[in-house]
Parts: sequence; C-alpha cells; structure tokens
Amino acid sequence: MQIFTGSTGDAAGASGMNFSLNITPESLLFAVLALVIGYIVAKLIVGWVERMLRKQGRLNEVATGLLGRIISVLLYIIVILIAVSFLGVDVNGIVLGLSAIIGLVAAFGMKDSVNNFAAGIWIASMNLFDKGEEVTIAGHWGIVQEIGIMATQITASGSNIITIPNGQVWNDSIINYTRNPERRIDQSFSVGYESDMGEVAHIALGIAASHPDVLETPKPAVIFAEMADSSVNFTLRCWTKTPNYYGVRADPLHSLHAELIAAGIEIPYPHVDVAFRNAISGEGQN
Repeated sequence: MQIFTGSTGDAAGASGMNFSLNITPESLLFAVLALVIGYIVAKLIVGWVERMLRKQGRLNEVATGLLGRIISVLLYIIVILIAVSFLGVDVNGIVLGLSAIIGLVAAFGMKDSVNNFAAGIWIASMNLFDKGEEVTIAGHWGIVQEIGIMATQITASGSNIITIPNGQVWNDSIINYTRNPERRIDQSFSVGYESDMGEVAHIALGIAASHPDVLETPKPAVIFAEMADSSVNFTLRCWTKTPNYYGVRADPLHSLHAELIAAGIEIPYPHVDVAFRNAISGEGQN
C-alpha cells in the first residue's frame, strides 16, 4: 500500500513537495520489531546506567531515578523514529519539524515548564535532599517522596501529598532537618516567679543527663528565655542522633512536669489579677 500526500506546484511544473508513506507487510513487521526490540534495549540501557550510578555512589537515589527517566524518554524517542523510518517516513524532516515546534513552544508557551525541568536537574545533581528526608520547602513541611522531572512531592501529616514545582523549589528556601547525623532539641517550659531558678536549671539538666539517647557532647544547656506576664520561661537544649529525634523530644517535657511538681515548683498558667477600688473609701480591693 502506497499513500501520497502534500503535492504542490504551479502550471509551469515548478518543483513541489512530496511526502510518501510506503506500508508493506515487510515494512510493518520491521517497524513493530523495531519498537519491541528498541523498547527492550532501552530498558536494559537505563537499568545498566542506574546500576552503575548506584555502584559509584556519586548520586543519591532520587537523582539516579530522575536521570534514568530522562534517558528513558530520549531513548524511546529514538526508538519511535527508527520504527517510523521503516515505513518510509522522512525522519530528518520530522526531527527538524519537532525541533522548530519545541523551540517555539518553549520560547512562548512553556517557559515555566522548561524552568521546572532545568531546576529538577540542578536539584538532583546538587543532592539537596533525598527520598525519606524531613524538609521544609517553600514553607511546606513534609517527608520527601519523589523528585520528578517537573515537580517535587512531599508527604505531610502522614497522608497529605504536597506537589511543588521544581522551579519554586529552586528559587525558595530549603530546610533539611535530617541530613546531619545529629539533631538539636529545644524544649520550652515555664515556672512561677517565686521559684528557685537555680534548682529549676539543676532539675532540667539532670533530666537531660540521665536520658540514654541524649548526647553528652554538645553538652545540654538550660537557657533563661523570657520573663513573661505570668511565668519565667526556660528552654532546655540538648542533642540526639537524628533517627531518635521524635522519640526523645517528648521525654524531657514529661519528666520535667513530674519532677518540678515533686520539688514543689509552681508550673504556672496564664492569669490576670483584677483590683477593684472602693468608690467611697478609696481603698483598693482584690
């Protein structure tokens, strides 16, 4: 079967443009075989590249996966072009046409998409964060699930999935809480104004020192944070291994509550003293 389309010319027999598509059983068979074999070969190449990158250890898992997807897309495009070439299609014309279209679209309509794509490559190559790490990106807190070609996904509160365009990720601040092997705990607490501040600090430091997962270095510290309206506010600062952070963070506060009460130290709550003045005698009453 032979199909001719797109013939143009003038009465004088000026040169025109002809496009022919020759489909025979043999060419169709070769095209299908090219697709199947090309797909298999592309998968094998991508798998080999990813294994080599993981073996070298220069890129993290997220960056390796992103690079693998980019290579996959490029290889699949090549496979498709090879397959359609068996049908008599002018591949060179297709490549030039697609290049022109992609250039126009990128220049006028897909500036943000191109920006997101380029930012995704930079993010992955710089290893700013990896899958499973706790981060705050562009004001959103969560656990990294995936760095895609166009966007990054994080999971917040255990179930909510937040998708952030890579361009926004690159242009905004990134806080990585779990990249360092050690993590600081700042636990705030309050006592009454009549309390013995030295005893308060002694109790808090003793709690930190006795906890098995609190590190000895850097040393725990008690910071006199604020003289508030109804209380004196302190911060107990200590360090732990990053994987133990959430397990350790609640323990000092629980122990502080129990030991401060046992020592007779007031744990205040917000209150207001209101004074009433006797209109006749001028004496103040509370």
